Amino acid sequence: MSLTDSAGARSRPIPKSIVTRALQGVRYAITGVAPDTWFGPMQPLAPMAPAEVAGRRFDYPTGYNLNYGPRAYEPVSFADLRALADNCDILRLVIETRKDQIEAQDWDIRPRKQPDGTRPRARQFASAIAAAKSFLACPDREHDFAQWTRAIAEEMFVIDATSLYKRRDRKGRVCAFEIIDGSTIAPRIDAWGRAPQPPDVAYQQILHGVPAADYARGSGFPGSSAPAQGPGLAQMTSDELIYYPRNTRPGHVYGQSPVEQIILTANIVLRRSLHQLAYYTDGNLTDAVFTAPTGWTGDQIHAWQTFWDSLFEGNLRARRHGTWVPEGTKYVPLKDIVLKDAFDEYLARIVCFCFSVSPQPFVAQVNRATAETAKAQATEEGLGPVLAWFKRLFDQLLQRHLGLAELEFVWIDDREMDPSSADTIDVADVKAGIRTINEVRMSRGLDPLPGGDRLMVATGAGYVPITQTTKPQAPAAKLAKSSHVDGASPVQSEARPGGRGSTLHR
Repeated sequence: MSLTDSAGARSRPIPKSIVTRALQGVRYAITGVAPDTWFGPMQPLAPMAPAEVAGRRFDYPTGYNLNYGPRAYEPVSFADLRALADNCDILRLVIETRKDQIEAQDWDIRPRKQPDGTRPRARQFASAIAAAKSFLACPDREHDFAQWTRAIAEEMFVIDATSLYKRRDRKGRVCAFEIIDGSTIAPRIDAWGRAPQPPDVAYQQILHGVPAADYARGSGFPGSSAPAQGPGLAQMTSDELIYYPRNTRPGHVYGQSPVEQIILTANIVLRRSLHQLAYYTDGNLTDAVFTAPTGWTGDQIHAWQTFWDSLFEGNLRARRHGTWVPEGTKYVPLKDIVLKDAFDEYLARIVCFCFSVSPQPFVAQVNRATAETAKAQATEEGLGPVLAWFKRLFDQLLQRHLGLAELEFVWIDDREMDPSSADTIDVADVKAGIRTINEVRMSRGLDPLPGGDRLMVATGAGYVPITQTTKPQAPAAKLAKSSHVDGASPVQSEARPGGRGSTLHR
C-alpha cells in the first residue's frame, strides 16, 4: 500500500522486520565501541535464544526432568554418601556427637515479636502454645521430639535432603510430619530451572527405580504467615511435601551435605582403616620380598608362594606359630610397619573441622586450658548455625503449616554445668530480678517456698519487689544520722528517676 503526501510524492512504509532488526541492533550495542576503535573489544554477539530465556537459573541439561533418578546429574549418589557415613568410623562418631548436642538442647514456644519490636506476653497465647508443644512432643505420631530431631539431623548431615510428608486426617487437617527418605525424592524444574509453582509437580518420589508419587509445592513461601489458628484447623497451603535442604548452591538442584564436602578425605580415612584392619586379618607382615634359595625353579617358587599364602591368609592362629622355611630364604622388608602416625591426626582434624567439632579425642594431648577453649569455640561456632537452621524449619512448620503465625520456636541457652558457676549465675539472676527464688529452686528439684514467686531486686536496704517504686521508709533515727550531698536521704535519692530504687520494667 502506497501513500501520497501533500506535494504529490509517493512513499512506502518501512517493513516491520527491518525496524525490529534495527532496534535489536541498537539494544545490544555498547556505547563507545566502534569498528574503528583501536584494538577495541568489539560489539557482543546478539543472543541466539528468545527473550523468554532471561532469568534462567542455570544451564541445565536438555530433558532434565526425563532423567528422573535422584542426583542423576551429580557426581556422587545418595547411596555413596550414606555408605561413606556408615562405614567411616570417625565420620560416624562426629555425626553422632553433633546429634547428641542437638538433642541435649532445651526448647520452648513463645510469641513472635510485633512489627514495633515488642513481644506479647506468653499468657495471651497460652492455649496456642500448649497446643504447639503437645504437637511437637510427637511430631510424626510415632517418635518423640528427640528421636524425630535426630532423624532430621541425620538426613541433613549425610545427604542434605530433608523431606517431611504432611499427613492429614479425614478432615484434611495436618496430623503429623512424617520423615521421608530424602534419597528417594527427585526435585523437578521448570523452564527457568526453578521449582515449578502449584499446582504443577515440584517433586517426584522414585521407588523401585520408577516415579511412584508426585508432590506439589504450596502457594506460599517459607516465613509467610496467616492469622493464628490452632494446629490442623485450617489448610494453610497446598504443600504435600516439605523439601528443606540446608546448603543450597547456584547451578545445583540438590544441597551439599557436610559428608559430600569431605568425601575425598573420608575415603582416605576409610581405606586407611581397611589397611590397618588387614594387618590383623590378612597378614601381619609389612610389604616385603623373600629371596628363594639358589637353584629354585619358577614352578617351585609358585608352589611355595601358594603354600605360604594358605598358611597365613585369614588364619589368625597360624600367625602365632613358628614357620619352617628352606635354607637360604631371605626376608627383605620394603617399609616399616606403621599403624598410626601424624597423617591420621591430620585426617581427623579435617573431618572434625567440617562439622566444627573439637578434634581433641583424636589428636595428641594438648594443654588442658587450650583444649577446653577449642572445644567451647567449636561447639559455639558449629552448633549455632545448625540450631538456627532447625529453628527456621520448625518456625515454618508452626507458622505456615499449622496456622500458628503468632508463635515461634526457640532454643533455650544451655545453663552452666560447673556447680560453682551455676550457683553464681542463679544468685545473680535472683538479685537482678531476672528469676524468682522459686524458679531457681524448681530448676534444682527443690520444693517452692511461700512468697518466693515474686521478682525481687537486691538493694542496699534489702530485696525490693520490682512493682514497688520506692523502698520502705527507714526508721527516723537512722534517717537523722544519715547525710547526703543535696540534703536528701539515701532512700529518697535512690527512689528518684534513674536511681537504684526506680521502677524496673520487664
